[in-house]
Amino acid sequence: MKKIFIFMISISVVLFLLGCGKNDGISSEEAENIAMEQFENDVKDHNETAVKKINLNDVELLSKETNFSSSSKAWEITFNYKDGVKGEDEVSNSIAQYSVNPDGEIIRKSSSF
Repeated sequence: MKKIFIFMISISVVLFLLGCGKNDGISSEEAENIAMEQFENDVKDHNETAVKKINLNDVELLSKETNFSSSSKAWEITFNYKDGVKGEDEVSNSIAQYSVNPDGEIIRKSSSF
């Protein structure tokens, strides 16, 4: 009886630990869609006042770079310039990054435009 009790407790602990690492929120695709909508709005706002406009056709979302960060508990989504060129004298791939939590809220964003 004692062995069965110990076995049941062990199984419970293992199942609990397996459940701790799960993301019970939105999928990576949903997070990318949320970030894409915000990115398009940010670019629109930028283009209304900036001399140097951003063409959305020059920017891409690389899904392979979208990952769930266990430290921030959010999906990290990055938008890059397709050709890696930010300006005449600047070379950079990343233009914007968004962190979307499992509830679908953008909790952090940064951009270089």
